[in-house]
Amino acid sequence: MALFKHVSFTATGIASLCWRGDHLVDWVGGCRVFALDGTEREASVHYGYRFDAATASPDGRFAVIYERLGTKGLLLRDGQCLRQLNRSYYHADAYEYPVALFHPPGGPLLLAHCPNDYCRIELEEAETGRALTASAERKPEDFFHSRLGASPSGKRLLSAGWVWHPWGAVICFDIARALTEPSHLDRVEPLPYSGKLCLAEESSACWLDDDRIAVAAADAPEYPEDRRDVGPGPLLLPRGLAIYDLAGGTCLRAFQFNEPIGTILPIGANHVLSLYRHPKLIELWTGEVLHVWTELASGHQDGSIVCGLEGEAKPPPMAFDAACNRFAIANGDTVTVVEFDRSGLNSR
Repeated sequence: MALFKHVSFTATGIASLCWRGDHLVDWVGGCRVFALDGTEREASVHYGYRFDAATASPDGRFAVIYERLGTKGLLLRDGQCLRQLNRSYYHADAYEYPVALFHPPGGPLLLAHCPNDYCRIELEEAETGRALTASAERKPEDFFHSRLGASPSGKRLLSAGWVWHPWGAVICFDIARALTEPSHLDRVEPLPYSGKLCLAEESSACWLDDDRIAVAAADAPEYPEDRRDVGPGPLLLPRGLAIYDLAGGTCLRAFQFNEPIGTILPIGANHVLSLYRHPKLIELWTGEVLHVWTELASGHQDGSIVCGLEGEAKPPPMAFDAACNRFAIANGDTVTVVEFDRSGLNSR
């Protein structure tokens, strides 16, 4: 049974890609809209700034365009600007702008970002701008938040950022707790058997469900003298991939590979897509690489710090649709959409 199918179409000058239903939108490129047969609705606006990335709400109505290595962003609703966003200047030229749009259980669309300090996440109602976690009592610990991502139902939020010197790390928060106790967002608590023990530098993470998270490790030296402290069980090691049960506080499985994993995205509950150099489909029960799209270039990103990535090493515009198990990637003047077959994945 086929695992996937793909289509391609030609489009010049793509600056960003986000899903909105069965269409792809280049918000940075002036709200250009593409059907999967390549039919294009041309740009309706021009942004006179260095925006180069975008993220969108699950329904695609809201989007944030931003400068990946800058301090400015715009929150859009149906292509119209609601308000400007900002983040701290501190090392902003080194690591990815932290921002996410998501729905908590039973609640309105939320915006998670760091408008004042690099180490302080704030939650706001996206449409109204009403602050939900502002408090004079907050004292955030030192952590550079980046690549924020919500779990499927919006129950939890992850930050795949870094600490000085620099060292990549992943931390997670409970949204319901954060909304009643904002100081919860100020704590830097490492995942089991990982950053706390410095066995591996955590380069990226993604949610498999509301309680399970997959974490990739960078191609960085390990610290073998610390292994004696962790006890038995699977360990996240350099160039590795681990699955954690946050509710149980355990590492379920771990694998090590011959090259970095880079950015990872969930494909169903038991697979991830690795984006280092070329997209790769990895099965999480065995660690087997089921397919590599060698014809697609997806960059050399191996952490939240992306300064210095140029040319083919720089990640191209990509869009990921978790609900429909599909992704899109722009290489040059070609946009390729890959859609996975659920029954084919479940048979593996």
